[in-house]
Amino acid sequence: MKKIITIPVMVSAVAMIAACGGGGGATSTVAPATPTSKPDFNLTGTVPGTLIEAFCEDGSYYAVNSETNSSSRHPFKLKLPKNLSCRLVMTTNENDPDNKVVTPIKFINSNGIGSIAFRGTDDIDLDYIALALSRAQMHSDNNGDGVEDVAKELILNGLSTSSLEILVTENDPLDIDNDDIINIYEDDDGDKISNHDDHDDDNDGIDDEEDDDRKHDRDGDGISTNKDIDDDNDGLDDESDDDDDNDGIKDEDEIDEEEVIPVNPTDPVTPADPVTPTDPVVTTPTAGRLLAAQCAQCHGTDGNSVTGIDSLDGESRNEIVNEMLEMQNDNDNELMHLQAKGYTAEQIGLIADYFSGLSANNQQGGN
Repeated sequence: MKKIITIPVMVSAVAMIAACGGGGGATSTVAPATPTSKPDFNLTGTVPGTLIEAFCEDGSYYAVNSETNSSSRHPFKLKLPKNLSCRLVMTTNENDPDNKVVTPIKFINSNGIGSIAFRGTDDIDLDYIALALSRAQMHSDNNGDGVEDVAKELILNGLSTSSLEILVTENDPLDIDNDDIINIYEDDDGDKISNHDDHDDDNDGIDDEEDDDRKHDRDGDGISTNKDIDDDNDGLDDESDDDDDNDGIKDEDEIDEEEVIPVNPTDPVTPADPVTPTDPVVTTPTAGRLLAAQCAQCHGTDGNSVTGIDSLDGESRNEIVNEMLEMQNDNDNELMHLQAKGYTAEQIGLIADYFSGLSANNQQGGN
């Protein structure tokens, strides 16, 4: 599992409870409550051994494990801030990656309005929530990632409806495809591993923690890093977290949040060599590179597209020139037609020289 920890965090009780995972007996420690500026409410109920998680609109993360008892209905109490929009997910067998079952929760109020987004105004008891204890018991899991394809609907009565407000959102940043499965439990690359447990969500061979595609959303929850109060989903507000990027290096010792350089405190300290001032190196970009900068908006930096649009890197000079000239007369592709019409034949040649040159350097091992 990456980023998100499965021990209970940001909850009120300080005790030892069981992380039941479908009736198992593993134990974990409940962390002390983290102070919050908002008043709290308690979300309670019983489940058949479960990890309960809440992902909220400000990027904060809350979790608790149900408590083991002599019955098959294990109680839980999750403390959440009032009036904060959150999404609820429940997981059985949470400590067994191959058999865990993840169930998104969708609330339906007494007026028939339903959504995975909610905010609480008062304590609410959800009573018993029946969940699949194995993948064989799942209702539907067509992609085999252990996440229910359809969120489980919990019907609220009149009293519960007054305590839990259902929020219908058309553009939910935590569920960008609006399928009631939050982003972090999707399987973006179709490898049968949900993003939550997948260290390479887009299957590009780069670990998510080092992938530039994740630079602006470090924990992959759909909330940009500059708005996310918990960048690594470890349950600690960034203001109180001394390791915002969860790389094991305290922020005060961090050299580069994007490039982690471990330091061994037992290594002897070697005095630094004296620095000799040198004149700054000034690099002037070529005309082709300047012209090609416009292409990066659609075809990616250095022609390496990360979307469905074709990459230019790898194409020959003649291919690029011919395609650009065709686009000048092709009204079907309005965007490229307008772009290509703005260049002279000489400028098209310079753009083609730039991109084909990059390809040649890459094949020779250059940068």
